[in-house]
Amino acid sequence: MKLHHIAIWTFRLEELKEFYVRFFGGKSNEKYINPKKGFESYFVSFGEGTDLELMSRTDVQNTPIEENRVGLTHFAFTFPSQEEVLRFTEQMRSEGYTIAGEPRTSGDGYFESVVLDPDGNRIECVYRKTANESKNKARQETDIENIPPVTLHTERLFLRPFEERDAETFFACCQNPNLGNNAGWPPHRTLDESRRILHSTFINQEGIWAVILKDTKQLIGSVGIIPDPKRENPQVRMLGYWLDESYWGKGYMTEAVQGVLNYGFEELRLSLITATCYPHNKRSQKVLKKNGFIYEGTLHQAELTYNGNIYDHQCYYLPGIFQPTPEDYEEILHVWETSVRHTHDFLTEEDIQFYKPLMQEHYLPVVELFVIRNANGKIAAFMGLSDELIEMLFVHPDEQGKGYGKRLIEYARDKKQMDKVDVNEQNEKALQFYLHLGFQIIGRDKTDSMGKPFPILHLQLPEANPGNRN
Repeated sequence: MKLHHIAIWTFRLEELKEFYVRFFGGKSNEKYINPKKGFESYFVSFGEGTDLELMSRTDVQNTPIEENRVGLTHFAFTFPSQEEVLRFTEQMRSEGYTIAGEPRTSGDGYFESVVLDPDGNRIECVYRKTANESKNKARQETDIENIPPVTLHTERLFLRPFEERDAETFFACCQNPNLGNNAGWPPHRTLDESRRILHSTFINQEGIWAVILKDTKQLIGSVGIIPDPKRENPQVRMLGYWLDESYWGKGYMTEAVQGVLNYGFEELRLSLITATCYPHNKRSQKVLKKNGFIYEGTLHQAELTYNGNIYDHQCYYLPGIFQPTPEDYEEILHVWETSVRHTHDFLTEEDIQFYKPLMQEHYLPVVELFVIRNANGKIAAFMGLSDELIEMLFVHPDEQGKGYGKRLIEYARDKKQMDKVDVNEQNEKALQFYLHLGFQIIGRDKTDSMGKPFPILHLQLPEANPGNRN
């Protein structure tokens, strides 16, 4: 037995027929007309799947379609890949159709979005991995979700899993109200309470470390990266930490966080690490900013604390930076061209076509490339480094304003000890961006490296600036 068709009443018969034919590849029969009853209909077929009957009749009431009602609530079309669901969703958005459900992975393993047809009927666009793909994905997610009990080392600290012997020091730290009130939990009242919390929340918990001073072996705090409850992407983790008040202001937590970030991005290959803190917790905000976190916004009235206070959450994020492969060059070139057309209004079409093959064949292969990808895995920004300076930095126009450029510059400065960059003098936005980050103009060339009449400014960070050059 097979479900033959689903029928829909509509006042937009022709529009609805064209919608399903154009966007879902349906094939329609000739319109059936019954003049006596004022009835018209189309059958739209989709290969071997269930047909869709679109019906119109003059006496059918036009009642609103509600999602939460008894009866048929939606129907679904399958797509060949997750990327196709994303592409189709964005196409629908650009065509002006309503996206009723943003792309997500459902609890039963479907990657799906929901769009509304012209009448407001809900259409699920779904993709489900094959058995082999699901096994590979589960293996990858398990690798992330099940963080092994590793010990991390920094200059002054080592980060290890919590142990039973930490209970007394743990209690000594956590009975301080200045600590708990900044993190949203009540001060510990007894050693037994601390033991219970230690066992339930810290010992044998994946991705949570005790912060230990190397020279004294003293427990001084905790740091961890755990699944972010606000985000469904398994490649995202949320940072959390606390530090005994006796050790505030000495840079220990900034150092511990840096060690965990390195582990999260380099070993776990996370795409994003997030963090939240209360607006009044200035020390925590300072730690996040020192580690390059980007302020995302305020989630108002986000938390009801143990003592009845309602606090906002200040939200931060830090995207991962990765090195691409030559297979990514085509996508990188697309980001370059899209960005250049958006920002380099002094270039003609002839200029862009002149530089494009040079970029692809000569420039990209000789620099050390780094990219940031967005939530859909697409390259949002990239940077190219030579032995002595930042040769190129481009951000896709759709991704600008998210802090990606600053993140890449800070990576080049802190990880690669790069302090120089060149920029087109006519690219005023880029120049102001670098000046805002502290770069200073140390020289100027009247033409670019190809002898074209596009002046180049040489910039350098002041702490490494030995003098001007012209």
